[in-house]
Amino acid sequence: MATTGIVRRSKKQQRIAAELGGIIYEMGQAMWNANKKYIALSSDMPTYTLAMESALYKFKFFCEEHYGK
Repeated sequence: MATTGIVRRSKKQQRIAAELGGIIYEMGQAMWNANKKYIALSSDMPTYTLAMESALYKFKFFCEEHYGK
């Protein structure tokens, strides 16, 4: 019988993946709800809404905590 290649994740790996998924979901929602005209007409590059900036900082701190060691 051939193996199926299923890799089991530890509870810690599952928790980290779920936390990252939440941050990615939050950023997607922030982008979806953003005032697109504000983003398009802004002369500053890059332009973020407060919600997008919050999600980016969460992502940065998440990466520092879990992958910056």
